[in-house]
Amino acid sequence: MDTDQHGSVEAAFSLPNELIAIVFDELDIVSLLRCKQVCRLFRSVITTNAQLLYKAELFFGQFENGRHCNLDTAGRLRACRQYQQAWNNLSFPDSKFIDMQDGHAWELSGGVLCQTMQSRSGLACVQLPCKIKDIPEREWIINDFGFEIRDFTVDTSQDLIVALEVVGSIPNRTCNVHLRTLMTGEHHPMTAVPFVTHLLSDMHEELRFLIQVCGSRIAVLCQDRGDDPNSRLVVWDWKSGQQKLFIRDADLRSFSFVTENLILVGIVESDETPPRLDILSIDSFGKEMAEYKDVSYICGLEYPKMKADVLDMLIRSEPTPAWSPSPTVPTPFFFARSDRIFTITMRISPESNSTEECTVLIVPLSTIMAQVELSRNTRKRIVPWMRWGPNGSYMLLRSPAEVWVCYVYGMKFIQLLPWKKGTSARVYDFNKYAARRDVRNEQTTEPKLLWRRLGMPQSLNSRCSAFDEEVKTYLPGRVATVEVMPSDTSYDWEAAMIGEDNIVLVSPHARKYGYIAM
Repeated sequence: MDTDQHGSVEAAFSLPNELIAIVFDELDIVSLLRCKQVCRLFRSVITTNAQLLYKAELFFGQFENGRHCNLDTAGRLRACRQYQQAWNNLSFPDSKFIDMQDGHAWELSGGVLCQTMQSRSGLACVQLPCKIKDIPEREWIINDFGFEIRDFTVDTSQDLIVALEVVGSIPNRTCNVHLRTLMTGEHHPMTAVPFVTHLLSDMHEELRFLIQVCGSRIAVLCQDRGDDPNSRLVVWDWKSGQQKLFIRDADLRSFSFVTENLILVGIVESDETPPRLDILSIDSFGKEMAEYKDVSYICGLEYPKMKADVLDMLIRSEPTPAWSPSPTVPTPFFFARSDRIFTITMRISPESNSTEECTVLIVPLSTIMAQVELSRNTRKRIVPWMRWGPNGSYMLLRSPAEVWVCYVYGMKFIQLLPWKKGTSARVYDFNKYAARRDVRNEQTTEPKLLWRRLGMPQSLNSRCSAFDEEVKTYLPGRVATVEVMPSDTSYDWEAAMIGEDNIVLVSPHARKYGYIAM
């Protein structure tokens, strides 16, 4: 070591611990953890400083720091550790039943459960509690929007309800997309227009809508469900009312926002080509309607080759990348937007089997963005399954609830276990840092954690006859079985949904919801 280096090291060790901690707080988490291994002094500084410990806990839990919470750093650190311990132990001390209202339209988003009332022109809303984060339960009702709600979604971070009203009859049928506040139902003050109008198909009465909000963008997919199905995907800037994208095609089955400008769409073209997950740039479109064959997508991620007919495809991911907690909910931390999973549920009819099958493909945002980056200089780049799927996704042969579709949040995915009579659910957590921590803690922690690590490549169940070849996938993560609250009726729970702080159970036959919360 030369004299200058020796002097620099001595100077560093002579600094007050408080100043060293301030310097460490400027480091990224990887560098901070490496500094912890350098010497006893650095380790002591890091392990006794609440800010640095909190920074590490946010990283391992994949959280972001809340902006509207009054807790100091030490209080946030305690809450973060309690919260992760509660998930590790699958501890949900609070539970409650909620009566189902009309039941035809509902939403679970941002910790709020909303459902249409019997009149179908109002909403009943419940903010689900979390004691660790000091979030209380809150109920409110919006009695009358002035129209019958066909479908809706909410964005709690922007106090926004997007409610659809179908007006008129074939062939002069339109859809009004209303923009209201979640707390009062009044016209949203941030929009230039109270609603936007879109002309619907003049062919079929039976329609299905998928709606998602991401920042200033609203996307609505309208699907005809008749003998000659067709789909229309429209994206607006809800604050200005301007249309940003309009695609029409029978091959378009589902969508989800990847970023505020990128959108993931599910494409099923024909029996000769496998289904694809295409990524589109919204800003590359004009205001005119486009057929999908003319769309210049960024890249398309192919499924394995199939020997089955695809009956339906649904893409789900929560929360959207622009979401953050409402200022009225002062949470100390929340799920980070740096990564999350997309679930692609596909209902299929194999040629050799009259029984329908269902696969769930779980794909993290990081897998998608890696392929977007590789496609930077090439448009409509097709990525074969073997180049992205086996080591960037996880596939299950199991059907989640077809109607109660909020079975994914952040990096977690839930399935009720029907053979357990609705008393148990399986939770998958694809936060790789939590899984690694569990493995280390297994050697020292008593009692043992409930989670099992997903360590080896997963081969799709041998009962699946949809694909031409064996499908193996791998994502780091963990899985556990959680015991849920018993139903208070003779009917079992029929579906499970998951939020950031809670699990919601559903029994349509009993007209009941139930939640368990931390």
